[in-house]
Amino acid sequence: MLNVKLAMVLRKALVLVLCTMVLSLTGCYDYSEPDEKAWVLAIGVDKGRENKLTVTSVVAVPKDIAGGGGQSEPGGGGGGQGGFFTVSIDTPTILSNLELANTVVDRRVSLSHIKWIVFSRELAEEGIGEYVAPLVRFHQFRRSSQLIICEGRAEDFLAKGMPRLEDNVGKFYELMQRGWRFTEFIPFDSFHQFYYKSENPGVEPVAQLAALGNDDPAYPDNSPKPKGQYQAGRIPRKGGSEIEIMGGAVFKEGRMMGTLNGDEVGVQKLFFGTLKRTIVDVHDPNHPDRYIIVDVIPRQKPRVDISITEGRPQIAVDVKLEGQIISLQSGEDYEKPDRLYIVEDAVQRAIGEDINNTIAKSKQLNADFLGFGLHAQKLFQTWPQWIAYNWKEKFTDADITVDVDYKVRRTGLVHEMVPLK
Repeated sequence: MLNVKLAMVLRKALVLVLCTMVLSLTGCYDYSEPDEKAWVLAIGVDKGRENKLTVTSVVAVPKDIAGGGGQSEPGGGGGGQGGFFTVSIDTPTILSNLELANTVVDRRVSLSHIKWIVFSRELAEEGIGEYVAPLVRFHQFRRSSQLIICEGRAEDFLAKGMPRLEDNVGKFYELMQRGWRFTEFIPFDSFHQFYYKSENPGVEPVAQLAALGNDDPAYPDNSPKPKGQYQAGRIPRKGGSEIEIMGGAVFKEGRMMGTLNGDEVGVQKLFFGTLKRTIVDVHDPNHPDRYIIVDVIPRQKPRVDISITEGRPQIAVDVKLEGQIISLQSGEDYEKPDRLYIVEDAVQRAIGEDINNTIAKSKQLNADFLGFGLHAQKLFQTWPQWIAYNWKEKFTDADITVDVDYKVRRTGLVHEMVPLK
């Protein structure tokens, strides 16, 4: 009798093990080979001609990237050459383009390698909130991608924006968006930061501003102009990549409110601790037609102290910077210890002016893109109290003072300046 019961238990255990094994062997029914997919590297969104939107997909051509195609020249692009081709489809939504693209592309279209999502300025000024939020939910979409606002139509921007140094257009896009590390003129915010700030009542997001290069003169004369006054589409240049990225597009409640030039983007990055280093040229106080050129590194993230008096915000900003002298065009011996203050004072005045101009721009646009609200919300004990204060309306009435402290740590590779003879 005991043997019979033991046999039944073993039989049930065997059935259980077999069922577990069968369920765990799910097979490969939904597999797909990498060479059966069409990788979309960028999406451009414009106002549609025959539907609500025109969505342009930049699709990688792997055989050209690997050099196996033998039909295209390095740096060529568009129309199936140079590592990518573009396809534009009029659709009611961005993601419905994914379904329609499979009707004109021979491989299964995938967004899992997307680098850029580009909106035309025309569409951004009408509002893009209804298009951005749904993308966050889609599993193929990458929050590390970059949100870019372009002058003109996005389909032209992507089709004509050919890489010069790279055969791989995906690497070209990635290196271009990493430019924020090497210049103050490109905003840091990725798609994730843009979405996060869009949802937060204490700060407004800034997207990268881009344009195709233009050979027409942007300025009427050759009078001196600060380099940070430029922005994409108005950089006086010849040669280089077709695409230029400089400046930012400020958003509020999903709608583009205005643009920032290079200097204003630099201040925005300084406040968020994403400014690594920059080169500043200021007028020599003793020789106004000559420049003092220094590099500037943040010593620490700016200190922001906020109090509220009779309902009105009082804000004090303390900025601490350091750097070295790169060049003295006048030949003055400012590198002597008792004369370093002349350089430091000139740099402090110039950066202080940039910060105050950017704060004024923030109030003018009624958009707190410097994130003062993130500091102010700490003054409230509960979230409902913070929301009830209505920071977005109170911010423009704030009294803001700025103190800049710049120290020269090194004088470059020249120990003592000797005038030319």
